[in-house]
Amino acid sequence: MTAADTLPLARFTVVEVNDRGVPQCLRLATSLAGKIAADLGATVLKIEPPGGDPVRQAPPLLSQGGSALFQFLNTSKRSLVVDLASDTGRAALGKLLETADAVLFEEPASVAAQARAGKAAPIEIAAFPVEMNAATQPVSEFTILALSGLLHMVGEPERKPLKLGGHQASYAAGLTAFTGLAAALSARDAGRPAPRVRVSLAEVMQWVNWKAASGAEASGVSPGREGKRSEFQIVPCRDGHVAVVYTVTQWPAMRALIGDPRLDGGKFAARAGRRQNVAALYEIIIPWFADKTRLEIQVLAQAKGVPFGPIFSPAELLEAEQYVARGFFAEIAHPTLGTLRLPQLPVQWNGRSFAPRPAPELPV
Repeated sequence: MTAADTLPLARFTVVEVNDRGVPQCLRLATSLAGKIAADLGATVLKIEPPGGDPVRQAPPLLSQGGSALFQFLNTSKRSLVVDLASDTGRAALGKLLETADAVLFEEPASVAAQARAGKAAPIEIAAFPVEMNAATQPVSEFTILALSGLLHMVGEPERKPLKLGGHQASYAAGLTAFTGLAAALSARDAGRPAPRVRVSLAEVMQWVNWKAASGAEASGVSPGREGKRSEFQIVPCRDGHVAVVYTVTQWPAMRALIGDPRLDGGKFAARAGRRQNVAALYEIIIPWFADKTRLEIQVLAQAKGVPFGPIFSPAELLEAEQYVARGFFAEIAHPTLGTLRLPQLPVQWNGRSFAPRPAPELPV
């Protein structure tokens, strides 16, 4: 590997602690932060309890066996099995923390105090802010989404709220933790004291749901599930559905794209009028989509600078033009599972993508 090919974090060592009894939403956040560091070249030592990280058995499961989720979250790492409930295990962790640059861990965890006190920069992931009494709060991704107000945003108003797909709260927190990790490593590299980083899922998701706070500040009412009253909706087209999204400044371009004179001036001239007459607005624009494919709509909209978004199934995303062009999916040769096709980091380094190494087998 040449100097130009050297990955940016290749000179750093990070310890990722996966302790027993930690809620899965926190465990996934820690694992994602460690994954990004490892795929960018850091030596990431993943500490697993006897029997392994429970995520090794978490769905979705691969047809060859094992967890697809685990394979995705643990690429490029090394694994060490350590019983942190024993004096020997805690002593082993202490030795690792003497030489590591940073440590990723969760609160609550039996070794949280030890991780904070070591020489490695502590990057802590918790469910709630320090001001909350976490012992009295249920911890799951669902409760975090509820507390942040995101369940108030997703779904139809006459139905029960919908949980966001996948693990978006955990992944948003993991990305935030990696940002803190990068700041800590940068400080150490420059000879400065590394900051102590604490990320809580609840605070991260309140930031993700910033529209709730800004909407309440502007109008006194937090925006919620509006259904057919929403300014932005999903509409059918010839081969699926498209998300109708545009900014206030893009309204003239959208009006020109649809090309219906009924949209000119009058009650649709200002955003307030469009909001008040949203049903009439969609009655006019929906027929424009009906006889066009998603690709045709995307091409026409991009030419006008309008960000309409085609709705893809997971299978279709595997062949989506943007993902293919970016080489977003990498084929990885796993020693026991064969060839795996996994997303890689959506960044390039020196103009290149680097396929991650497979997730580690559980040490014997």
